[in-house]
Amino acid sequence: MNKLTAIAVPVLLLTAAAAQAQSIPGWKAYRAQQGGQATPVTTPSADTSTTATSDAQSASPVQSATQVQPAYQTAATSYARPAARKPQPEGGFFVGVQGGSGWVYEDVDQRAVAVSAGYRWQAGDYVQVGIEAGAGRLADTTWQDYEIPEVKFNTIGGNARFNFGNSPWFGVARLGYWRARSEDDWGDKVTIDGAYSSLGVGVDIGRHFNLQLVYTAYAYSADGYYYDDEYDVSRADTVTLGGEVRF
Repeated sequence: MNKLTAIAVPVLLLTAAAAQAQSIPGWKAYRAQQGGQATPVTTPSADTSTTATSDAQSASPVQSATQVQPAYQTAATSYARPAARKPQPEGGFFVGVQGGSGWVYEDVDQRAVAVSAGYRWQAGDYVQVGIEAGAGRLADTTWQDYEIPEVKFNTIGGNARFNFGNSPWFGVARLGYWRARSEDDWGDKVTIDGAYSSLGVGVDIGRHFNLQLVYTAYAYSADGYYYDDEYDVSRADTVTLGGEVRF
């Protein structure tokens, strides 16, 4: 598996999961009525009762109804209410598990797994920042009959997540210190350390769970040889797809 395949497959899986997380806010309208004033009706006097009765009988039904019933005027107004803001995830503890591929040497795939835990604080409507610690492993493998040793590492640093408005999609960024243990070409134990940085994208699947696709670069300084070329600063990479539970 090369790097392009390792990135493309998780992207397709993440996009499919996002289809379950999308929602469209609805609009709601109502009608209001407003009453008018009744038109007063003059009561005929006793002296003219006969004449009034005759006039009432000769009047049309429409005119009679107008004279003896209140008149009302109805005004209806409808308006659209703004869509309710979708609740955003709040800060709190989180635990994540990731799996994918890693490369200490170019085009030499090693199976990668990692776990992390930490806490994030709400820093705005759509931003959270926090701290984290984690551990991971790149499995040993072979390449052209060469043994590629296992690498175990630990990390500690900061992280941030940025929601894309009210969408369930968000971006993630990580930065910190890492330390790894492995073996050199002669089988001796070696320890290396340096800085790591990550960029990724994720999608919320409910209030307490999300999926994330993350690329991480691990920079370190060490003396060594690769294809007979001496190097003193190098980098390892991982691409992982994982889930995170928030509390």
